[in-house]
Amino acid sequence: MGDFLIPMTIDPRISQAFAAQNGFPLEPHLIVLALMGSHSHGTYIPPEEPDAIDDVDLMGFVVPPLRFHLGLPRWEHWRLQVGELDVVIYSLEKAVRLLLKSNPNIVGLLWLRDKEYVHRHETFELLRSRRAVFSSQAAADAFAGYAADELRRMQAFNLERMAEYEALTTEIRARGPLAEVLEADKAKLEHIARNWRLSLETLTAFRKLHHEHFSGYMGEKRKAMVRKYQYDVKNAAHLIRLLRMGIEFLETGQLRVFRSLDADELKGIKRGSWTLEQVKAQAEMLFGRIEGARARSPLPPRPDDAAANALLMEIHMRVLGLANRAFTAL
Repeated sequence: MGDFLIPMTIDPRISQAFAAQNGFPLEPHLIVLALMGSHSHGTYIPPEEPDAIDDVDLMGFVVPPLRFHLGLPRWEHWRLQVGELDVVIYSLEKAVRLLLKSNPNIVGLLWLRDKEYVHRHETFELLRSRRAVFSSQAAADAFAGYAADELRRMQAFNLERMAEYEALTTEIRARGPLAEVLEADKAKLEHIARNWRLSLETLTAFRKLHHEHFSGYMGEKRKAMVRKYQYDVKNAAHLIRLLRMGIEFLETGQLRVFRSLDADELKGIKRGSWTLEQVKAQAEMLFGRIEGARARSPLPPRPDDAAANALLMEIHMRVLGLANRAFTAL
């Protein structure tokens, strides 16, 4: 796949798990791997602090082997949660489709500081240098939509829901390991429900609550913070950050992932320094501003689909060794 721009420093847990679970090695197919989440925002709280609940989030794009492009099987994404790591890897095709929708998590990967990139292949610079083809006023709906999800989660998870989660945990743990329920696919979950004499609704409700609020390695600590502050402060910080980033992006055409101006304030929200009423009031004001930002935006109404498609094809052909071959139809 050519030379890499910076040395490989990939955690071996990621490489080993990827190869074992996907049937092809990660590194030869990797376009980019980067630190995301609180590290990229400048809001990371070290684990030794009492209010720390942050994972180490990494995101990457791969160009899968040729068989996933020419045959029936498709490879779209993979996720690993182990220890402090929360890793998600997308196929480049899947990533481009999400970029065209202004997905806030994916778009951010193209706007990081150089120090956040763990690994970059030479073709990633093509993607990064042409990131403007993905920028559009669609960001208003995307960022507001993701923020609305954070608001819903923040408000939905209170002490009453905490009690529900703990009751479900106790009931399930009495029948078997929680990990089996969390890792099961649909068929396996139905099998567990029959064998453990639990309803499928009970297992599904537990999984939903767990994945929305406690799937990271800081899950127990996060529960304690919900008890302490009466709402989920991590959701609150995401809510405010997403709205501010969306407004800035629409107004300037530049996505400021690293929060140099408000990182301390966002960390304060994560530490519980804002009341729930303060969070909701700020969110209401920001939701009101985002439509105005769209109306004034220098960004085009829609992304450049044709340019994005041409870029995807160019990178695929380079990585897969097809760039110098002639095709009668593509």
